[in-house]
Amino acid sequence: MYLSSTSSSNSSHASHVGNFSNHHFIDMPEISDLSHAYFADFDEKTEIAAKTPTRMGSYQFTVVPFQAAKGILMQVERHGQRIISAHLPAMFTRGELLSASMRVRDTEYLLVAANSASKMIASGKRWLGIFRADGKNVYANVFDQQLMQIKPNQDGISMLFLNGDRMRIKL
Repeated sequence: MYLSSTSSSNSSHASHVGNFSNHHFIDMPEISDLSHAYFADFDEKTEIAAKTPTRMGSYQFTVVPFQAAKGILMQVERHGQRIISAHLPAMFTRGELLSASMRVRDTEYLLVAANSASKMIASGKRWLGIFRADGKNVYANVFDQQLMQIKPNQDGISMLFLNGDRMRIKL
């Protein structure tokens, strides 16, 4: 896995990072629609419902309260086998959970994004986890920045943040 990021303060990239009208990602959506743009370019994607099993292809997601740690427990099954059991902190309890899947060099990856329930964009948190189809954790991170979109590439993903920063993850 390879991580790289580009800040809008980097002068060599600033001319095309901050200009969303010519940007190759998306036109600037309304703030309330940002989470729905996350996985817009993925063929398989879903919004994960709390307390109700949600299906996406061969995956089934179950999210339940996890009282001991005051958070939520996200469980993912594939073909009837539990492959992921992940605790998410309390800040994500009433937020949104979204998922998408993709293939990179004959390997299937499951992406899960979580938004905190904060109504204020500046104080909200975002979490992104990337897992192989067998459930092995490849990447997980909490972001303070507002994540606008995740795009699939031939070798991984590219992410665009509201402030113009970009990040690329090669798998």
